[in-house]
Amino acid sequence: MNSVLQWIVSIGLILYVGYSLVKSGKEYSLYKKNSKAFLQSHKDAVELRLGKLQCILLSVLTIACVGMAVAAQYFTQDQTELLLYRVAYLCIAIVFAGLVLEMWMHRTIIFCEDGFFIGTQFYRYRMIVTLEKRKGIVKNIKVLFQNGEVIEVSQRIGEEIRVRYNEYKAKKKEKKERRRKR
Repeated sequence: MNSVLQWIVSIGLILYVGYSLVKSGKEYSLYKKNSKAFLQSHKDAVELRLGKLQCILLSVLTIACVGMAVAAQYFTQDQTELLLYRVAYLCIAIVFAGLVLEMWMHRTIIFCEDGFFIGTQFYRYRMIVTLEKRKGIVKNIKVLFQNGEVIEVSQRIGEEIRVRYNEYKAKKKEKKERRRKR
C-alpha cells in the first residue's frame, strides 16, 4: 500500500474513533454531573452498579491493545505494515476506552422512592406504561413510557426496575385504600 495512502487512512481512522471517544467522554461528564446532583437532592437514593467486571475487562483490553500498539514491531517483519498494525491496535484501544465509559454509565442505576436515574436522565415510575422483554439472542428489557419514550436496559437492570416499580404501585394502591377508608 502506498505510504501516503496509509497515512491518510490512519489519520482518518484515528480521527473517527477519537471523535467517538470524545462523544462518550462528554456524555460521561454529563452523567457524572447529573448523577451527583441527583444523589445530593435525593437523600433516600440507592445506587446500584452492575457491570463492574465488564468495565475491568474492557480496561484490561484497552491496556493490552496499547501495549500491542507499542510492541507492533515484533508482530511483523515488513516495516511498511508497522504503521497499520500500530493504528489498528490504537484504534481498538480507543474504542475499548469509550466502551468503558459507556458501560459504566449505562450499567449504573440510581433508585429513589418515585423513580430512577439511568444514563443522564431521571424517569418516574408513574410514567411507565409497560416493561417488555425483547426476544432474541440479547434479552434486554424495553421500558415504555407514557410520553412515547422508550429505553432499553439490560435484563438485570430491567428486573430491578420491575421489582421497584411493583413496590411503587403497591404503595400507591395502599395509600389510595387508606384515603378511601377515612
